[in-house]
Amino acid sequence: MVYEEVLEEAKNREITEKEALYLFKYTNNTEKFFSLLKTASYVRDKHLGKEFKLWAHIPSTTKGCVTFPPCRYCWHSSRIRGIKSVNKNASPEEIVKMAKMAEKMGFEGVQPGGGCTGKMGKDAIEDTEIIKRNTNLKVYVNYGYDMCEESILELKKLGVERIGCQLEVINPEIFYRIKPGDNLDKRKQIMEIIEKHGVGLDSGIMIGVGETYQDRVDAIFYLKKFKNLKRTSVCGFLPIPGTPMESELPATSRDIAVTIAIMRLVFRDIDIEGSFGRDEQLQQWIMAGTNIRLIHGLFRLKNSRDGFNKNPFKGKTVDVTENFQFTNLLPFYLKMIEETGLKPGLKNAGRDEGK
Repeated sequence: MVYEEVLEEAKNREITEKEALYLFKYTNNTEKFFSLLKTASYVRDKHLGKEFKLWAHIPSTTKGCVTFPPCRYCWHSSRIRGIKSVNKNASPEEIVKMAKMAEKMGFEGVQPGGGCTGKMGKDAIEDTEIIKRNTNLKVYVNYGYDMCEESILELKKLGVERIGCQLEVINPEIFYRIKPGDNLDKRKQIMEIIEKHGVGLDSGIMIGVGETYQDRVDAIFYLKKFKNLKRTSVCGFLPIPGTPMESELPATSRDIAVTIAIMRLVFRDIDIEGSFGRDEQLQQWIMAGTNIRLIHGLFRLKNSRDGFNKNPFKGKTVDVTENFQFTNLLPFYLKMIEETGLKPGLKNAGRDEGK
């Protein structure tokens, strides 16, 4: 293979597994790196246009993930107070207020809560019902393998946009080493059920946890078989203080961008998102072919001490309810998106703070 010829071909067709592996191995200098990103941007613009979608994360009626033992990289496994996630469930009335604020700001949709909560999708149904009954927002729910066929069918009936079940790591040895309380086979089963019933699937991969390039290619092309895959993502490992993996090296910004770009050359017309917790890298992800961002941190529990996922921009904060507040982070995102030549996908450019 010749690197430049692979990229030239990729402008007009999906790359193969062999080509994907080749690009991982031989994107080994700055010139090739920028050529890869330029090609991925071209493919994104050709198939999806210049609009960049924005979604908002909001609190849920559930308190969050109860996986035990917790994933070794997650803040739930941190021994440090203030890092370990402190969750408080929101009331239906509080969810309505936050969802309406998100709608007024022009967001396309919202994700309430997330994590494996032990309720088999019942909390996802409750949240979706509340939001759909009171707004015109699209809804994305993400509860991993903690879902069942009955709940998937009910969510389909409610008109949910996507159900998330992240593949994360396809190599079983690595999966169970870093996710001892999780179940890879169950995740695959839930993905199959979502696909069977024609519901939008949301599933992505995690990198920087010891996997090989072949593992990544295997994961990407495993996801490729799902015809209802509506969104995928690349999450780069980022060590959290106090966790069992706090001393491991993080995935680099370059490695995340290369993986996103190769994904875009495979998934040409679906939504692709960058890594959780590294929003200052958004412009590089856009250059690599992303077209969507779910913004965390807009709606937060008051006085919460979050030692992870710190946004470099601190916007104006207003109270939403007695327990929750809104921080206007949107100027940071709008600036980054507009500087890349894309248009933020907000009905009113997000400059209304929802008050």
